[in-house]
Amino acid sequence: MDRSRKFSFLIAALALAGVFTVACDSGTQEPAAPVPLTSSETTDSQSDSALLSTDIPEGTVAAIPETFSDEVPIYPGAVPALGKGAVVEGVPMAAVHLESTDAPQKVYDFYVDKLSREGWTIENRDGFAGKNAISATNGKCKALVLAAPAEGGGTNLFLITEC
Repeated sequence: MDRSRKFSFLIAALALAGVFTVACDSGTQEPAAPVPLTSSETTDSQSDSALLSTDIPEGTVAAIPETFSDEVPIYPGAVPALGKGAVVEGVPMAAVHLESTDAPQKVYDFYVDKLSREGWTIENRDGFAGKNAISATNGKCKALVLAAPAEGGGTNLFLITEC
């Protein structure tokens, strides 16, 4: 991917992340129960809810959209903050903002490892200003992952899927 496309990709990721911090609407569902992890996937996430958001814009549900692909893993212990889903020209699309008490690098490393092991092609890996972004494909599925430091510690995780 040429330098200008990488820059455009990162700008788009940040713009979408900004949209989620402002507001999303319904069309969401509660997240599925966590799947047990293998020993290599365990995290030392703390249940420090003080780091997680409690204020949600009016009309917004803190949940994972129904159109979010089950092919894209949810970071263990992450809590949905905002989510939005839609079907555009017959293609399910979703974006979700998750919060984790784990460090951004740990969250980012989880996605690089997990997506690679599950057959995804990592097309782009970029880091800037403490934020790490991944774009990946798996057949007709596309995913964008952005892990950024959260105020007060932990990670703001933005996942965008098209599949």
